[in-house]
Amino acid sequence: HMLAEDIPIWNTLLDQYSSLFVRLFYDVRLGGIWPIEPIGNYKMQEMYYNVTAKRVAVVAELTHEVWIVEVAHQPGLRAVGQLMSYVALWYDHPGLSKPAIGVLVARSIDSDLKRALEIYGLRARLIG
Repeated sequence: HMLAEDIPIWNTLLDQYSSLFVRLFYDVRLGGIWPIEPIGNYKMQEMYYNVTAKRVAVVAELTHEVWIVEVAHQPGLRAVGQLMSYVALWYDHPGLSKPAIGVLVARSIDSDLKRALEIYGLRARLIG
């Protein structure tokens, strides 16, 4: 679910940091609603879930933690809210039982965005 302008940023990060990662998962669905009352057949229920689920660009497994990654060409404060939400939803998601850290990957961020990330325990990985 990465935008076309975000893909080169992610590829640059991979060039610089790929040795950190154990596994990478792309377009990971979190949250979402599985209908309590069956609607149609299983395919319809699955489609309903897929439409309501949030999609994380990348989940990167490292040795001792998991990065919930948002990649942005021109990040703004919206990226902070997305990362906070993704990390919260991650803990409702069965799977990797390592601590989750929200990580914004970008070429640059301004001081307000940097401060907001710090306050909420999120990280930025700036690539050159």
